[in-house]
Amino acid sequence: MKMTMKIAIATISGILLFGSMNLATEAASSRSISDITLKSAAAKPKAMSEGEKLEKAEQERIEKLLEKNPDDTYMVYISNEVAKQKKAMVYSMGNPFPKFDTYEGYQKKASTLKDTVLQQPVDLPEGYQFVSAQIGGPYSTHYAKEMEAEAKKLGKKIYSKKINWTSANAIEIEYASGKHKLKLGFSRLDPKQPVKQKGYVYESAEEMRKNSPKLGEENINNILLWAEKGKQFSIVTNPGNPLTKEDLIKLAKTMVKK
Repeated sequence: MKMTMKIAIATISGILLFGSMNLATEAASSRSISDITLKSAAAKPKAMSEGEKLEKAEQERIEKLLEKNPDDTYMVYISNEVAKQKKAMVYSMGNPFPKFDTYEGYQKKASTLKDTVLQQPVDLPEGYQFVSAQIGGPYSTHYAKEMEAEAKKLGKKIYSKKINWTSANAIEIEYASGKHKLKLGFSRLDPKQPVKQKGYVYESAEEMRKNSPKLGEENINNILLWAEKGKQFSIVTNPGNPLTKEDLIKLAKTMVKK
């Protein structure tokens, strides 16, 4: 199977940009107050360790701040001594993956980004209405070294700070017209795995069924892909959607804000 088609299937089976792969990456490093509470409850009658108490107190402090500003994002560093594991932990709290149910709400956040931003195409097909949008913000793994260095410099075993992020790892905007769906998206590629894809690559739902017979029907779609400046862009439509490859290429030319 060609590399471009592998990417197409990975994109679809991952439920575009915000499916299991991206969210699992962040969830794996996340830790909530309930995690600590459940851990200590399971270990009863053993009391919470001093480190767990300190971590819980820090989380409670951040949650109070988030009550006032729920869209903020914080990174939390827990030293390996406190975490009682080989490596220190860094995880996020707040809203690093904001979702929007209005285009205006999406635009407000997108206007703060200094990197790639998606917008409504100039020639959006008649009848299509905005459904939702989501922005993939910072992954905690990207801040691990920075947080550890700052914590050590300050002599802290538990350290947190607010992150004012201005670059997205992924964006998805969904439109619909009756039963037909249209999704515009991009995700940042791993620089260690360069893609030699050139130009637009299109695969219809029928071709996807034929090329990937084991792929679940819920993941079968028409998809247009192209790569540019370290990012994978995509336009996805549902099976039976009348929009053609040429229609999608036309949308592709104005969906990225210049």
